[in-house]
Amino acid sequence: MEETIVERMGKPRVLITDPIAPEGVAYLRRFTDVDERLGITPAELEAIIGDYEALVVRSETRVTAPVIRAAPRLKIIGRAGIGVDNIDIETATRQGVIVVNSPTGNIVAAAEHTIAMMLALARHIPAANCSLKAGRWERSRFMGMELRHKVLGIVGLGKVGSEVARRARGLEMQVIAADPFASPEHATKLGVSLVSLDELLTRADVVTIHASLTASTRGLLGRRELALMKPTARLINCARGGIVDEAALLEALEQGRLAGAALDVFSQEPPAHDNETLQRLIAADRVIVTPHLGASTEEAQVTVALDVAEQIVTVLQGGVARTAVNAPIILPETLKVIQPYVSLVEKMGRLYTQLHPGPLRRVELMCSGELAEYDHRLLKVALIKGLLESVSEARVNVVNAQLLAKQWGLEITERSTTAPEQYANLVTIRVVTDGEEHVLAGTIMWGEERIVRIDQYATDFDPQGRILICRNVDRPGMIGKVGTILGNANVNIRHMDVGPARVNGERRPGGEALMILSVDDEVPQWALDQIRATPNIFGLTMVQL
Repeated sequence: MEETIVERMGKPRVLITDPIAPEGVAYLRRFTDVDERLGITPAELEAIIGDYEALVVRSETRVTAPVIRAAPRLKIIGRAGIGVDNIDIETATRQGVIVVNSPTGNIVAAAEHTIAMMLALARHIPAANCSLKAGRWERSRFMGMELRHKVLGIVGLGKVGSEVARRARGLEMQVIAADPFASPEHATKLGVSLVSLDELLTRADVVTIHASLTASTRGLLGRRELALMKPTARLINCARGGIVDEAALLEALEQGRLAGAALDVFSQEPPAHDNETLQRLIAADRVIVTPHLGASTEEAQVTVALDVAEQIVTVLQGGVARTAVNAPIILPETLKVIQPYVSLVEKMGRLYTQLHPGPLRRVELMCSGELAEYDHRLLKVALIKGLLESVSEARVNVVNAQLLAKQWGLEITERSTTAPEQYANLVTIRVVTDGEEHVLAGTIMWGEERIVRIDQYATDFDPQGRILICRNVDRPGMIGKVGTILGNANVNIRHMDVGPARVNGERRPGGEALMILSVDDEVPQWALDQIRATPNIFGLTMVQL
C-alpha cells in the first residue's frame, strides 16, 4: 500500500525540529520524506513550514498561531511526549490540524524519576555526593527521613500519578490523592484515598504533582496552598512548570516553612540567567533540580518516537490517530469495530450532497445492530466531513468538523437501536429538506463498503470512483440503451446494479428503478446528454467518490 501511495501522489513531507529517537525517524523515512532541522528559530520555522504535511516536536519548539497559519498543507503535529502546552491547540483546531501526543510512552519513566527525586530528597543524596567528592565526611549533616509509613500526597491521579502510587505503596507509604476527575473505584484499586487538595496539603509528608498544565492548574500551588503544608514536608514537581508558583515556593523555602523541594520542570525552560527567581530557586540548598529528565530514558524515547511516528503515518494515509488531543478519543476496542464504517459514512455524506445539492440544516444519523452499542462520535464527525467537504473551503477533518458544522448551522442528531434490520449492522442517514425526506443506508459486507438504499430504492454497490446514477421506468431494455451509449463513448462499465423502487417493502413492476453504473472512464458530456434524452429516463447524476 505504501508504494501505491508514493507512486500516485509522492511521499508527504515531514519536518522534525526537536531530537527524537532514531527508531522514530527511521519509521517515518519508510513512508515519508523527512527533514531534520534541530534548533531551528521561530522565524525560520514560520518561513519553511508551508512545505510540510507533518511536524514533529518535543518540548523545545513552540508551535505558535503564526506558524500554524503559515502552513496550508499541514495535516498533523506530533508531540513526542505527553505535554502539548508548547502547541497552540486552538489555532490548530481551527485550521483543521490534528495534534497528537504519546501519553503512555513515558509513563513509567516519569513515575520512576519521581520516585528517584523523592528518595534523593529524603536522603540528601545530591548534597552528600557533592560533599564527599569535595573531600568532606559529613555523616551527621545529612540525616535523612525514611519514607515507610509516611503520607504521600499525589496531585493528579492520572496515568503517571497512578504509577507513582503503585510504587509508593511498594515502599509502604500511605497514599492520598486529590483529583476531581478520578473515580473512587480507580483509587480504591490503587489503595489510594481521595481527599480535597487542602486536606492533602495539610496531611502529606511528601507532595508530588502529576497534573496537566491548563488554565485551571496554572499557579495551582501558590502562597495559600504552600502555607498549608507541614514545615517538615517536601514538594516534588515532575509534571509541568507553572503549576507551582515558583516565587511563593522560593519564599517558603527561604523562610523555613518547607523542608525541601525537587523540581524537574520550570515555568521557563531552560531558565534564563536573568530570571532571578528561578536562579535563586535552582541554587537553594534544599532544592534538587534536574533539566526536565522525567521522560529521558532510552526506552521511553524509543516508545514515544515510534508511537508518534506511527500516528503521523496513519493520519497521512487517511486513518485515525489514536491519541489526538483535539479530536474525539476512541477506545482501541471501539475503534476496531467503528473504523470500517468511518470511511463508509464519509462517502455517504459526499454521495448525498452530489445527489441532492442544496442547503442542509438537520441530518439524522442512525446505527442499528451491534454497531449501536459503540461510541458513534467518530461516525458523526465523518458524516459532517462528507456533507461539508463540497461546500466548505476549509479542510474538513476529524479535528474541526464539529466547529465547521456549527458555523454552517448544521445539526446532526443521533439514533441507535440494537435490533438488527436486514443486515447485522446498518448505518442510515436521513435528511428532511423543503418538505422532502431523503435516505441513504450503507453497511459493510465481507469487509467491503456497500450502499444498500437510496431513498425508496434498494441498491447494492461499492461507493468508489465514478458512478452514474439514473432514475428510469422499470421496464426491459433500459440497461441496454444506457450501456450502448457508454460503449459508443468507449466507457467501460465496472459494475452495474438496478435498484427497484419499493413501497412498504414491496416492489411494483412497471414502476421506477434506480440504475447504478460504476465506470472506469470519464463519461463525455455528449454521452451524458444522450442518456438524459433517452425516453423513460428522467433523472441522471454523475457522482465522484
